[in-house]
Amino acid sequence: MNAPERAELAGPAARVAGVALNPSPGWTGVLREQVAAVWLSLRYERMILWGVALFLTLVSVWEQASGGAAGVPFTPRAGIAAAVALLVPLEVWRGEGPARRDYHRAMPLGHGAHAAARSAAGLVWTLAGVAAFFAWLGLLSFATGGGVDEFEAWQWVAPFAGATVVYLLGSAVALVAAHPWRWLGGALSGYLFLDTLRGMGPADTLLNGWDAALTGPYGLTTVLTGLVRDMNYSHREVPDARAWLVGTGLWMALSISLFAWAACRQPER
Repeated sequence: MNAPERAELAGPAARVAGVALNPSPGWTGVLREQVAAVWLSLRYERMILWGVALFLTLVSVWEQASGGAAGVPFTPRAGIAAAVALLVPLEVWRGEGPARRDYHRAMPLGHGAHAAARSAAGLVWTLAGVAAFFAWLGLLSFATGGGVDEFEAWQWVAPFAGATVVYLLGSAVALVAAHPWRWLGGALSGYLFLDTLRGMGPADTLLNGWDAALTGPYGLTTVLTGLVRDMNYSHREVPDARAWLVGTGLWMALSISLFAWAACRQPER
């Protein structure tokens, strides 16, 4: 004899004393899970970076002990290395192109919120990586007697702000492109091709715009390091808080806008 189903158990969310047995997780819960998932998904990349850091450490200490090289300086100029954050989103979303994200519809959050949560998790580890890089650089500088370059306190914020900007730009590409590595490779190949045509009118116009975006007073190099080229000495760079604030504000607004647009796009069917 089949007992009739009780009305309160027939719904999608059974309740006991007014509390759902399987409540949907909140955004913070999803973010915690994504932070753990991204950490696991980047295990091979972590091993490669740790191997490179160990190799460079051994080489630097050996050369210093042999008296053949100066110590490694501890400088915010090294913040340019944070530009590698552009590549992190490509690994965070590796194997999950736009056509392979239908599973997002089964998530407790909407597509845009889920994309934002996964990308935010990648950003957490990216900024942690920047902090670990400077910690390693400081220890290496101490071990090799490299000393500390002159700097202004706000310059230590620049690599983290710059890493955030380039990470969001990379995330926008990874969210909308099925093969983001091809897009980045194509952009690099196009730049190198145009560079061979330097001196011609149309090519120079494009190259000047590209160079301004990268190394101009408000370019990405300034955002990452806080340094701008001295107008009196072409090979000298000096800290410029005003240029850094303006450049960071412009690039941050652009990167957030592009990321928000990419995150809100529905996956292809």
